[in-house]
Amino acid sequence: MFTEEQIKENIAKNLIKYRKAHNLTQIQLAEKLNYSDKSISKWERQESIPDLVILSNIAKLYGIFVQDLLANPKEKVKSPIRNNRVIITLMSFTGVWAIATTVYALLGIFAPNLTKSWLVFIYAIPLSLIDLVVFTKLWGNKWILFVAISLLSWSIPLAIYLSFDYDQLWLLFIVIIPLQILAILWFIPRKTKANKK
Repeated sequence: MFTEEQIKENIAKNLIKYRKAHNLTQIQLAEKLNYSDKSISKWERQESIPDLVILSNIAKLYGIFVQDLLANPKEKVKSPIRNNRVIITLMSFTGVWAIATTVYALLGIFAPNLTKSWLVFIYAIPLSLIDLVVFTKLWGNKWILFVAISLLSWSIPLAIYLSFDYDQLWLLFIVIIPLQILAILWFIPRKTKANKK
């Protein structure tokens, strides 16, 4: 059984831990919860405790259970929600490749004279990356999202380039260079006063 002080301490430490793990400042968290950053600061300083509705919203935001916010932060709590997200993403990603393999096999059976049936696997690259971008955007890891968007932006012109016999299609790769630079600039962490909290 926890005392009120232990609960305050656990919640405060867990709020800090999960907020930092998700690269959020107090201000950013406050905006996501539609709450004031002063309240979040009080919770993290153990001056008050958020009510159950707010704890539930915070848990939902981080993809954890309310119990994880109440638990002793020294004990590692496994979150089945996070594991399910990885499994769902991998299943969806694998599904694209299973479909590509099936199409390739069917083309081999019903259209054996088709010389570029291997392109099915090239088309599967951007499709599986679109899948990865969607799930990563939903469940949030900005570095995986950056890599997925970068690979996607290069795989689309690659698929077009390999599909058509046109000499000037290599110019598509030049178009991607400024887009890649923009993506890098977009994902570079910005230092602000709020990040120092």
